[in-house]
Amino acid sequence: MADNIEKSELLTDNKTSPLIPIEELERRLHEVSVNYFLRDLRKDRESYYALTYEEIVRTQSWFCFSGLTLNLIMDGKLEEAWHIIESLPEDKGFFLKLLKIGLTIVHPEITWKQFVSCIEYLKSINTPLKYVMLTAGRPLLLNGFNDFSRLGPLLLKHREMFVDYLKYLYPESLCPYIYNLCLAEYYYQTNSLVDAAMLVGSTIKKFNIEGENRIIFAALYLQSRILLAHGKSVRSESFIQDIRNCTGEAGKAEFDYNIDAVSVLFSLYEGNIARVKEWLSGDAPDEFADFNLLDLYRYMVKMRCYIATRKYAAVIALAERLRPYLAAGRRFMDLCEQDLILALSLFAAKNNKAAFEALRNALKKVRMYRYYRLVADEGEPMLHLLIEYIKTEGKSPFLMNLLDMTRSMAIRHPLYMKVPCQKGDGLTQMEIDILTLLEQGKSKEEIAEYFFISVNTVKYHIKNVYVKLGVKTATQAVWNARILGII
Repeated sequence: MADNIEKSELLTDNKTSPLIPIEELERRLHEVSVNYFLRDLRKDRESYYALTYEEIVRTQSWFCFSGLTLNLIMDGKLEEAWHIIESLPEDKGFFLKLLKIGLTIVHPEITWKQFVSCIEYLKSINTPLKYVMLTAGRPLLLNGFNDFSRLGPLLLKHREMFVDYLKYLYPESLCPYIYNLCLAEYYYQTNSLVDAAMLVGSTIKKFNIEGENRIIFAALYLQSRILLAHGKSVRSESFIQDIRNCTGEAGKAEFDYNIDAVSVLFSLYEGNIARVKEWLSGDAPDEFADFNLLDLYRYMVKMRCYIATRKYAAVIALAERLRPYLAAGRRFMDLCEQDLILALSLFAAKNNKAAFEALRNALKKVRMYRYYRLVADEGEPMLHLLIEYIKTEGKSPFLMNLLDMTRSMAIRHPLYMKVPCQKGDGLTQMEIDILTLLEQGKSKEEIAEYFFISVNTVKYHIKNVYVKLGVKTATQAVWNARILGII
């Protein structure tokens, strides 16, 4: 590291706020596991970026290296974060060596080899770490701060090794259950839903008893995804209340930034577009005003919301904003998910060629790492895309298996990412009356008799209804009208 930690030019707002003294920053970081979370670090970033190397050494405020590094990571300045980590003065004592290990473990670009090396060092000195939040950024364990999702097959072969490694990041009594949650996440992605459900149920009970708030969010989220895959209705309000009941005030602050996004995602499955639009206009992260890698999960949800509200260009812009960071961090699961969402957006925008290319890129990772549920969970929008893709590329056992899983999800959650017209979008009273008669099973001839009009006039009105509701059949028109409360 250079002699000085230069004042950062990264900040674009809050320029005039008073800087927090280094002693206060150090005190807050000492309490990181109680009431000072990553979002709080973000609020104080101007103070961290203003620190100099001499000031940290003079005051022995080594924790401030953590605050500075984590802010650089959140801002996507990954090379600068590595620069700080590698430059920590190890000759200043044992604590700084542990600090360097901890920051290395949470850096998004860490390789599995580096991770193992860090754990082996901790084993050699028999010293566990504290305050390492691997779930940060995503409500998952295998794909939180780091993407270890591709290691799924190794979980089955090396259980003792994984449980042993976990002892240096979490309380030992929880390690078998944390391993089970990791395995449940892997089972879920491979569509082994019963195996995943059996494992995750026992983990929730254990984490609840132990008050392990960092992990119970991930367990509850996975349980809800399993229920959705089985066709159960998971009301967003109920899920959020479960999270808050389990985490309480002490854990709530650590998850709030993702809780709202989870609620919105489930609203998409419920067809609650009003909730989606409310989030987009209010609490959704602004990727241009204040980009934050900690919002990765929220950005993924936001791209789906953009599709649901037909903002296809916004999906493309956000996807390209994220891609360099995902590639640098070897986040294969996120790259796969992003390409699937991008493919859905391009397909909805009638650009089949580009949609197929994005889908082809995603399917390479799906096949390699068995991310089957990433495809299936996109339900009916993905079903239509896969059908057209298979018509062009031809059938294969792999594609037909994905199609079967996706079809099942589409049947169980027909409202996912659909935006039918609103009540005031132009349906006339005549058209509403015709829809009501169609719901009752009346034929076009019978409807014509009701109104003393010709059958051709009835067909004309029905055609207008199809256009306004964005459907192709009478069954679809009646279904959408029911959803909207028109009939």
